Formats: sequence, structure tokens, C-alpha cells
Amino acid sequence: MKKIIICIISLTFSNFLASQVAVADFVHLEKGVENDYNTLEKIWMPFHNSEIKEGKKMRWAVWKIDKGPEMEKAPDYVVFNIFKDENQLKDYMNNWDGDSSMKKIEALNRGRFSRSLVKNTMNKKIKNEVRSYTIKILHQTVMTGGEPKVGDKISMGAMRQKNKDYENFEMNVFLPMWEKQLLNGKISQWSFAKVIDKNEAANDISHMTFIFRNNANPQDVSFMPNNEWLNNIIVDKGLETRDFWSSEATLVYISN
Repeated sequence: MKKIIICIISLTFSNFLASQVAVADFVHLEKGVENDYNTLEKIWMPFHNSEIKEGKKMRWAVWKIDKGPEMEKAPDYVVFNIFKDENQLKDYMNNWDGDSSMKKIEALNRGRFSRSLVKNTMNKKIKNEVRSYTIKILHQTVMTGGEPKVGDKISMGAMRQKNKDYENFEMNVFLPMWEKQLLNGKISQWSFAKVIDKNEAANDISHMTFIFRNNANPQDVSFMPNNEWLNNIIVDKGLETRDFWSSEATLVYISN
């Protein structure tokens, strides 16, 4: 019955990370430049919309970190550029031309921002550090609750795999726990991704999870609710397979 319900839902709703590959840029800002950063993303927005319309990628979204891990240069924002597969991402990177992209940005912003504001904002030192991760979706549930919109919340987990059993625990223990929350209407989607590439500034992260519109009570998220003793043993074994850092974020910009 549970599988039938999930199949029906999958025919009704779309996915947030419906692609196989995304580039996630975790951005730590210079001090006192948040207004400039928001102007920067507004300048970039029509460019991303145009690239998506031309079929070069699938989606672009910017999330503001509300609560992040305690770490040096903790991220202030995370930007997702989403592609249908690794080939589309590869083509996009191989065909990137900074000069022509800048001309396109200036043309698309005529009447929106002055040319001097665009130029000054693009040239200003706004980002102190960007930790970039290319992630590949290993599994995700269907999405309920409609398309993502500004103001939506997401819970993000960053993991460092500690042994070979980690992915099995994620798929066979933690996934069923969150599927129950999906069916109970407490979350909109759960996604599990593997880091397949990263830049030099990136941390030693191997996997990520994303829980979209997470309103679940942590006390209700369990694997075997009718057997607390066995549930705790299994879950604790799963937790031992990875290190974990969590973040909460709010959607502030998204492609049309």
C-alpha cells in the first residue's frame, strides 16, 4: 500500500532536485557586503533564466543560511546550479566564456540596473571564500507541496563517510525513516547525494542530504517505532558510519 501511495504522489508533484547533478557553492561573504551580495545575485538572475530557457541547465537557486555549523568561514549562502546529468554539466563548463557571459549580463540588465552599478558590483570583492561541491543524486523521494518558492525552508546535512556501510545505512535505515515523515505530511522531499568533485577550498565531505520543507518532530523520526531498544541499536550503528554537520536555510532566489 505504501508503495502505491508513493507512486500516486510521484505522478502529481515535481522534484526540487529532479536532475542527477548539481553544483553547490557554499559562499562565505566579506564583512558588511550582504546588500551588495543580494544585488549581485539579482544581476545574475536574468542570465541564469536565459541559460535555462536555452536548455543549457535546468535550475538555479540561492538559499540563505539561517543556522550553520560552527566552523571557520561558515557559509552565509549556498547557490545551486542544477543540470540534468554529468554530460550537460561538462558541456556547460567546456563552453563557458566569461567575456561573452558578461556582455549577456549587461544586455539583460538594461533598464533594471545602471551599467556602472552592474560593472562595479561584478568587480567588487564580495565573496571571501566559496566551497564548491559537484554532487550526484543517489536517491530522492517524490516531492509534495508544489513547486519551490521564495521563503521555503530546507534542512541540509553534510557527511563524511567513515566506513563502507554508510550508504547502505542511509538507504536502508534513514531513508525509510524520512519516507514515513513524507507520507505523514511532515516533509516535502528527502534527497541523498554523493560528492563527485570539489574545489580546493571545499571541506572533506563525501555526501549530502536535503530535507525540503522539514516540519518533522525529531522525536517522531524513528526506524522501528514499536521496538525502541532495537531501533536505537540500529540507528546508533548507522550514525557511527559517518560524521555529520547540519544547516538550515531559506530560499531567497530561484529561476523562473
